[in-house]
Amino acid sequence: MPEVDPADKTIASYLVRHHRFDPETNHFRWFILKAFDNEGEMNQLLESLWSDLEARKIAGSASPKEQIAGQINDPEWDKKHRGGGSPYHPAH
Repeated sequence: MPEVDPADKTIASYLVRHHRFDPETNHFRWFILKAFDNEGEMNQLLESLWSDLEARKIAGSASPKEQIAGQINDPEWDKKHRGGGSPYHPAH
């Protein structure tokens, strides 16, 4: 699986994220599990993780708040719609 740096905003990337309990902060938050250079690899991992999460929820070993999600980072979209910056720190 071709993985990429999830912090690299200069390339398109496909992230797999996990919303779970963080004992350090004592609340639920999102964690980036992996970042890929193509959507197919992201979708393949998502399918596997969704199946695992569903089985753990049925068995009662996962929180109802726990989630798995995919996120697409597209630098071209950011340039066009956000002026190249993040939604929190727009580039002007």
